[in-house]
Amino acid sequence: MVQKPRFRASRITRAFALLLAAAVPMSVVPVWAAEPIGNGVTPTYDEAYYATLDYYGNLTEGSVVKSYALNGVTTLTDYGVYDEVVNLTDGTLPTSRDGVTTFQFDESNTPSHFYFEGKTTAPFTALPWTISMSYLLNGVPTKAEDLAGKTGVVDINLDIVPNEAASDYAKNNYTLEAMALFNQDDILSLKADGAQVQLVGNLRMVLFLALPGEEQHFTIEVGAEDFSFGGMTFLMVPATLAQLDQIADLSSRKDELEDDYEKLNKSLDTTLDALSNMTGSLYASASGLDQLNKARGIISAGKGTIYDGIDTSKMDFENIAALLDPMAEQVQAASQTLTNSKATLKTLVNTAVSMKTELADLENDLKNLEHNADNAQEVMWRLRLLQGSLKSLQTALLDINTGSSGGQGSSQSGLNQDTLNTVVSLHNTYDGLTAAGGNRTVFYKGFFVNQGYPEAQATGMANACASGNRDLIYSIDSSGKLLAAYDKLNPLCTAYDNTPSPKDFKGFCTVVTGDASKAALMNNLWEVYTSGDKAALELILAAMGGLNDTVSSAGDSMSSVATSTANLAGGLARVCDEMGSLANVMGDVSGIAGVSQKVTKKASQLLDDVQNLHNAVDAYEPKLQETLKTLEDLSVTAAGSIRNAEKLITDTENLAKTSGVQLDAGTKQTLEGLASALRRTAAALATSKDIKDTKSNLDSIITDTWHEHTGDVDNLLNMDSTASPVSLTSLQNPTPQSVQVLIRSQEIKVPDEEDTETAAVAADKGTFWSRVGQMFKDLWSAITGIFH
Repeated sequence: MVQKPRFRASRITRAFALLLAAAVPMSVVPVWAAEPIGNGVTPTYDEAYYATLDYYGNLTEGSVVKSYALNGVTTLTDYGVYDEVVNLTDGTLPTSRDGVTTFQFDESNTPSHFYFEGKTTAPFTALPWTISMSYLLNGVPTKAEDLAGKTGVVDINLDIVPNEAASDYAKNNYTLEAMALFNQDDILSLKADGAQVQLVGNLRMVLFLALPGEEQHFTIEVGAEDFSFGGMTFLMVPATLAQLDQIADLSSRKDELEDDYEKLNKSLDTTLDALSNMTGSLYASASGLDQLNKARGIISAGKGTIYDGIDTSKMDFENIAALLDPMAEQVQAASQTLTNSKATLKTLVNTAVSMKTELADLENDLKNLEHNADNAQEVMWRLRLLQGSLKSLQTALLDINTGSSGGQGSSQSGLNQDTLNTVVSLHNTYDGLTAAGGNRTVFYKGFFVNQGYPEAQATGMANACASGNRDLIYSIDSSGKLLAAYDKLNPLCTAYDNTPSPKDFKGFCTVVTGDASKAALMNNLWEVYTSGDKAALELILAAMGGLNDTVSSAGDSMSSVATSTANLAGGLARVCDEMGSLANVMGDVSGIAGVSQKVTKKASQLLDDVQNLHNAVDAYEPKLQETLKTLEDLSVTAAGSIRNAEKLITDTENLAKTSGVQLDAGTKQTLEGLASALRRTAAALATSKDIKDTKSNLDSIITDTWHEHTGDVDNLLNMDSTASPVSLTSLQNPTPQSVQVLIRSQEIKVPDEEDTETAAVAADKGTFWSRVGQMFKDLWSAITGIFH
């Protein structure tokens, strides 16, 4: 607990020691090794480059003039390579070495403003434009030296081409103004396309402007009787007007604007492509609606046919129901027939049982009779009893046969495929007679032609049948086929003749069958058959055919057995009767007894068969009754369902007729309106291609314009009015307050003696500065007058 603070104290002590050791070397650094701290006062200056050109743009002389505000500084240093440095302010001589010029002023006599001239051609090669001029006289290229004093139209062509060797600052920020002055009293005409022409007093001033980095070609057309030209004056200055700050902001945000514009451009392309792609879909949808409207029109035009079809279907349903109605009654009749047959068969069995006892007694008596003829009277008595029982059995069996036949007859009167075939055949005959107008000869001929006979043969056969002469008919066809056809068709022809007018199939069937209800059933069956509802017809025929087959089969079986048994019983009765007769005349009792024993054994076997028949019918009858009941219920239910369906169809038809007009009109209006709306929308969206083309054109214009003003044509959008000016002589110089370039081309005029003497005096007495000042004195006043 005590050592821990001591440990911390020792560590802190060592840390301070290290800091002190590091500080000691720093404290011994000599004072002269640190940079002196100045007073912050520096001179400011303006820089101008003056140049003169010959007639064609070649440099003849150039100098930089720098104007300093010394601000109390006694030493001035300038960087730049000069051919000669001239002090334009006082007698202080410069010191020049390795591109560095220094002026050391007397502290007691330091000027507040100082000017010096540095003769050099170097800045001229780095100017943002190169200038060239050419001349035409009346459309003919002419030397400038030959134009003075000429009469005609002189074209002064200026070619101002960006200089790729110039600095970026110069290319992006310098503007060029080209100016020419003409005394309007000395010229006949003046034309300068693309220039601003101003009248200043009696002087016509022509002013051209070139933006940063822009290539220009100007032409001045001057018409004169005595041509003279004061030369072109060119001013190149950085654009520093406050209004250009917006261009500077636009330039600084150029990359951001390009990104945003590109995103907007892509979004517009995506949107317009989507809209353009929708056009086809909308037109397709509109066409689809047109097709739906056409379908609606077709349905609307055909609704009468539909209503007629519904009415026909209603009639078909009614006919089917009418066909089903009798089925229940027929099933009940079949059921009753089966019940009666069972009861009769029961009586038969009871009779057979009693007969078996009698047969057994008779058999014993016959055996005794063989051995004792005295028993003959008893045997005869037994035979008479058996004869009576056999006759009773025969009567019962015949009753079963009659009942079975009655059941079969009932079933035959029901519906089955044979019934349908009969109805179809009967209707074909009816149609043939109707087509023939009841004329039997025509009918018979058509019938035989349809059978495949040649027309000539069919005609002869028809005439024979129409005559009704059976011998004649047989003579034509001895095979009997023609006579059979006549026997079949002649009653039908007679029935047709007897059918009351107006004739119809139902009436024809009534005459043929003599049964109005059966005729109605046949007519209904034909209506269903011709309606085309094969499924319902096949269902009815299958059900009725099954019923008919079942009842008929049972009836046939019972009838067959009952008939055979009845025949046997009758035979036995006759045998008994004959045996009684034989007993009176024959003495061979044993022979008779032997025959009688064989007969009794056969009768006993037949009675066993009757018992077996009863057992089979007794087992089968409940199932058959159940089947008949099911069929009865099915027919009733089917008839009810069909009538319910008929009512539903009727209600639906009434509803359709009630709402059909409004629904059709509403659907038509909706489809037409929607299709029209889709087409208008599609037409509007179709312009998306035009919009996209316009957008593309705008994009091209904007992109081209952007590129035009960022280097392709000029550097307007690269201008930065806030950028600091750059010295024309060296980048080592501090930023000047202003930079300008003033260039004057050589005059074209006829020299006179006074001008020559004046030029000689100026050459002897003046400096370059005085000559330049004199040269630009009037010109500068004109220029400043324009900008003010």
